[in-house]
This record gives sequence, C-alpha cells and structure tokens, in this order.
Amino acid sequence: MKITALRTFGAAALVAATLSACGGTSGSASAGDAKATGVEAAATPAATATSAAPAPPSARTYTAGELEAVVGRLKDDQGRALSVLSAADVAASLEQTKAAMAAMTVEPAACRELALAGVAPSTDDAAFAVGSSVDQASGASTAISLSSGLGEAFLARVPDMAADLDTCSTMSITANGVQINANVTVLDGISGLPDAVGYRTDSEISDGRRQSMITVQAIQQGVLLTSVASGGASEQEAADRAGAMLDAAAALLK
Repeated sequence: MKITALRTFGAAALVAATLSACGGTSGSASAGDAKATGVEAAATPAATATSAAPAPPSARTYTAGELEAVVGRLKDDQGRALSVLSAADVAASLEQTKAAMAAMTVEPAACRELALAGVAPSTDDAAFAVGSSVDQASGASTAISLSSGLGEAFLARVPDMAADLDTCSTMSITANGVQINANVTVLDGISGLPDAVGYRTDSEISDGRRQSMITVQAIQQGVLLTSVASGGASEQEAADRAGAMLDAAAALLK
C-alpha cells in the first residue's frame, strides 16, 4: 500500500473532521457535548507537529498486524477495549485526508509550505494501526494511531517541527469552500515519555461551529505514536486521556 504520511500539526485533522461525518458536531475539549471521534486525526499518522526524538538505527519495523495487536490490547479510561479500524478503513481515511490536503489553502502562505512540504516520501512498506473509543454519555473521544516503516530520514525531521509551532500557531485553512481558523497551543507534561510533545488545537469553522482537540505525539522503537482526545469534562481530563493512551501504547512496543 502506497501511503504518504502527512504532518501538519493538526491541519489535516481539522480538514478531515470538517469534511467528514465526524465534522458535523461542534465541540470542545472542555465541553461535555463534544462528539467528534478523533479517528480522522489519529488515522493521519503524522498529521501533527512534534519534537519527539528520531528513532535509533536499530529500531525494528512492525507489520500492520503487529501494530493492530498492540492497539487491540489498549483500553480507554473506563477500562473498555478500543475499536480497532480495519486496514481497509485506515487506508480509506488516509486517502480521503490526502485528497482534502491537496485541495486546501493556508494563510499565512508560509504556513502552507510548512503544512504541505513537511511530507514524508510515499512508501510501499509503511504499516499503520488505529483504535478509538467514544463515550456517548460524556462525549469523550480518544483515538490513537501507530505508524511504522516511515523511514529514518522522515523521523529525523520530526524534531524540526516544534519551533514552527510558534511561527504558525495561528492559521486560516480553506478546503472545498469551508474556512477553518485554527490556533495551536503547546501543552507540557501530557505524557510520561521524555520526548513527547502535546498541544491543543482550537478551530472555528466558517459556519460558526467550534472544535478543540488535544494531541500528543512521540516516537518509540521507531514507531510514530499519535494520540488525540476531545470532549469530556475538561481540557485537563482530555489531556490526561490522550497522554495515558500514548504511554500505554509505548509500553507495549518491545
């Protein structure tokens, strides 16, 4: 499967959420009525900025089946197993996001360069797995993606994205006639992993809908881990969910 891994510190996630069924509900990481699943965000394996350390040369490459087995062992904060997306669903979500990204415009223009030029080369041997959990009562949503085989050259570039958050912390993204105003704020201490980077993305869509999402990302054993959370009781609660999910997945990668 030929996949292009995108990293746009949340831009792809915003576009995917807006242009998909999951984008039909406004929400906030601090609002209990948020319903977005976050699956689109996690299914874009590198759609976020991160300063995680590059993988060591000896890092192994995992198969999609091995990554799916790891995701299958994860549980949400209520002790429930995650719903694991099939390989076909993951591939379809990636293709939809790539199409949305290709059609989008970004202001300031320099941030479009950051959003679209920070793209890993297409690869035939990359493997992905995605799992998610949604609490219908509270609106809390948590999702995680594991990505292996992205290549050392790509992973080595990941730390360079952190400094760009300050430059492009505020953007206007337009896709298919829909405008999204996005603000990104770095959050510290979300994960127990020393090189993990977390941040909150607040977006307002042109029709007045709002959405907030917590993202945390790290590299473990050469695998790029991305965990996202939205909804629930508060921003801190969402951050705790995202961090705990990331740390649990990292612990299972041997």
